[in-house]
Amino acid sequence: MSHSLWRVAGVVLAVASLAGCSTVSQKWSQWRGTSSTSAAAQQPGVLQPSTETGRWQGVYSYEADSGRFLDCKTGQTVPVLMEGDNALLENAYMASRNGPNTAMLASVDGRIVERPSADPVMAQQGKKELALRVERFVSLSSATSCAGDKAKNLGVPVPVAAAAAAGATAAVPAGQGGTKPAAAEQATVSLDNTYWKLLTLNGKAVPRLDKEAHIILQQQGRLVGSGGCNRLMGSWKQDGTQLAISKVAGTRMACRGAASSTESAMLKMLGQVASWRIHGDQLELLDAKGKLLAQLQAVALR
Repeated sequence: MSHSLWRVAGVVLAVASLAGCSTVSQKWSQWRGTSSTSAAAQQPGVLQPSTETGRWQGVYSYEADSGRFLDCKTGQTVPVLMEGDNALLENAYMASRNGPNTAMLASVDGRIVERPSADPVMAQQGKKELALRVERFVSLSSATSCAGDKAKNLGVPVPVAAAAAAGATAAVPAGQGGTKPAAAEQATVSLDNTYWKLLTLNGKAVPRLDKEAHIILQQQGRLVGSGGCNRLMGSWKQDGTQLAISKVAGTRMACRGAASSTESAMLKMLGQVASWRIHGDQLELLDAKGKLLAQLQAVALR
């Protein structure tokens, strides 16, 4: 009998010892940051690395030769990697900002990645940090924070959003001069600061490309976009229904197939633009004789 009791007691002590080791191991893992419980589950609303590209909206600023992005959803600030479409975002910001410390509301398609800490000492210790990789630059707004009404948070110019809601006419972009174009009376979006996706070119539908062919006409007369392969930059000037696009150039990455032919045709078309009109969410570009050159569609920010 006594022998059996001793055996039971031994089993109880062994189980208790294993439980204690498990607890110690769990606490050690948490201290090392390797707990089996995901960080997202422990801290909801915190940025996490992702392999999938998504739409991001936040306040972009540029300090000490690098970009910073404050995510509107979580309130966290992360550095922006100098790769992908970062150059287009950076150039658009430099051309649009009013001062050296200006922050601007930006929308991009990208993903959060994990990289070694930028601090050399921390990096030697194996510490890592999160960063934003911009896959595609979408838009830059004159808003300087995430706070405000829904229109501002979506990067949509507030006067245009209010006019559309009231069924009013669209206003001529500030600083461009001219009179209100009659062709824009039923417009629901603004000519400037809108992501215009290329739909048709010289009467033919634009094929599906790895990179979306598009343009963005920024308020300071700066054009940015993509020809479906290379990033594009140029200038534009508007006076009423008249529109002139000039000095368009792109990066020199080799393009093949449909991307090459589409980009070449798009560059030629942009140099022929003489006027414009908007119907709903579609922009039509015309030459000096009124011939339709291209149709583009406003891409709504999500």
